[in-house]
Amino acid sequence: MIHRKKIKEGIYNLLTLWKLQLKKKIRGFYSDQHQLTSTTAVNRYPELFAEVQKIFLSSRNNVEPLILSFGCSTGEECFSLREYFKDAKIIGVDINNRNLRKASRKNNDARIKFLFSSTENIEKEGKYDLIFCLSVLCRWEDTKNVTNCERIYPFQKFEASVKELSNQLLEGGLLVIYNSNFRFEDTTIFGDYEIVKTPSVEDSGFVNKFDANNNLLTDIHTTCIYRKII
Repeated sequence: MIHRKKIKEGIYNLLTLWKLQLKKKIRGFYSDQHQLTSTTAVNRYPELFAEVQKIFLSSRNNVEPLILSFGCSTGEECFSLREYFKDAKIIGVDINNRNLRKASRKNNDARIKFLFSSTENIEKEGKYDLIFCLSVLCRWEDTKNVTNCERIYPFQKFEASVKELSNQLLEGGLLVIYNSNFRFEDTTIFGDYEIVKTPSVEDSGFVNKFDANNNLLTDIHTTCIYRKII
């Protein structure tokens, strides 16, 4: 009886290992994409949302903001942002059409719109007062145990994406980057921005950070809100 139990456990462990290896290989075919995991939740970053709300309203109180949620998954982020920005128009974009269909089915807010994430769609709705990139400019958990991420998710891809997004942000607007694999400060456009302090948000996320050469960093990165000044 004990022998059978050990055999079953061995088979289960072997199948689990094969499944993980297969999953890793499949994810390798999507090197041109950002985060492949669509995990999300309602109001999952309350301290960060509250900080952005406070910062934005203190400087642009009379503006009905246009907000972009880059990588909106099944829509929970957009619905949560409505609680913080009552008068905003919110655009959620994602590359996963299944996620977009789920988000659209749940949406009963005429000022929230879900679109496929393409440069054309983002430009058509912009320019934006606020752009949120939360847990999307990364490849987690693929970069969890590596010291160099170039083959998985290179810095050039991150920089190219933030440049495109920056082009759609109004002067004085806020770019919010949380849980990314890289520091916005290492990009060539960082000089167009100033860092906004976030007293209640002590770091920029738990995913591993890498430098512009794709090498693992060990220091804690703390900034995640940037104001466009040019």
